[in-house]
Amino acid sequence: MPDNTQNAYAPGTLDTTALRRKLTGRVWWTGIRNCGVYAIMAFGGPSLGADLTRAGLSWVFIIMGPITLVGIIGFFATLPSIPVAVLLTRSCRRTLAQYSFDTFCPQITKVDGAEATKGRPKSMTLTLYTAEGHESPLMRMNPVPRRGAWRNPWPEGIEKGVYVAGDLPFGAVGYVPSSGTFFLMQPEDWDATAHDRKQADPDRVTRAQAADLARRII
Repeated sequence: MPDNTQNAYAPGTLDTTALRRKLTGRVWWTGIRNCGVYAIMAFGGPSLGADLTRAGLSWVFIIMGPITLVGIIGFFATLPSIPVAVLLTRSCRRTLAQYSFDTFCPQITKVDGAEATKGRPKSMTLTLYTAEGHESPLMRMNPVPRRGAWRNPWPEGIEKGVYVAGDLPFGAVGYVPSSGTFFLMQPEDWDATAHDRKQADPDRVTRAQAADLARRII
């Protein structure tokens, strides 16, 4: 992908339907892969260790013990994240059924203390800027699917600009074209943006309700 995303991408050039399918496939694949890997480590390790021990390799349990423990912890830690992933994916799909990626924001500012780019902050917030200089409310964002705990939680390439599909006082889906990643976002201060939602015309409100954005999700 070119580094100059302001020139490489323009609003209206993305196939929202295809991206909606891509989002769903990615979330399901990530969930199945993670659960599968941990399940093999947790439940396949002891069986393999027993077979190798019978073959005379008793030292294998020294290795398989920690692997099994990591698998058990990872498996049961992953299970609770599945309902959250389903909820966020459902909200993203409904949003993309109502809105298109018709806005490109070439600049974003991360707002998390020291603009953390590493580690896993309690919440990730950002402000988006359009090419015309319009500034969004402070938005809380959640990558879909979430990245592993050992990885930078911010979508790769987000600093190069993002597409936005939605109505920011209600919420929106962001898409990072340089890395093909998605995130759901809503105003960080939901109450402070209530006036903007109340002033929205009925068509905007109806559309936001159909997109599942008329209530706080994240």
